Amino acid sequence: MPRLTPHFHTDEFVCRDGTPAPPASYPQLLELCHALLEPLRRRYGVVHILSGYRTPEHNEEVHGAPDSYHVYRASRRGVAVDVVCAKGKPTSWHGFLDRRRAGGLGLYPGYVHVDTRPGHARW
Repeated sequence: MPRLTPHFHTDEFVCRDGTPAPPASYPQLLELCHALLEPLRRRYGVVHILSGYRTPEHNEEVHGAPDSYHVYRASRRGVAVDVVCAKGKPTSWHGFLDRRRAGGLGLYPGYVHVDTRPGHARW
């Protein structure tokens, strides 16, 4: 599987059930890495991807939102990841990503959800 950027590889986005992210999602993953994850890494150290791509079945098993951006669809723009950084706290990562104009951004205990949807969604 290909490297997306110096610090991110497509295998980091594999569904937890073992299904690789669809190759059609690679351009959007590249955009996510360049615009948001690499800058996040420069500021807060190594970025660990907790959840990237999800198959529709796995998304249902983990009680993900029915229209989750973790389910990468060729018919829709936007991909999502849940991340933890080596330094800082989720509130800091969330603020940093908000200033970088992430499309979707969610703050959770211990991690942050970030996605590249069009528009602006916060929770």
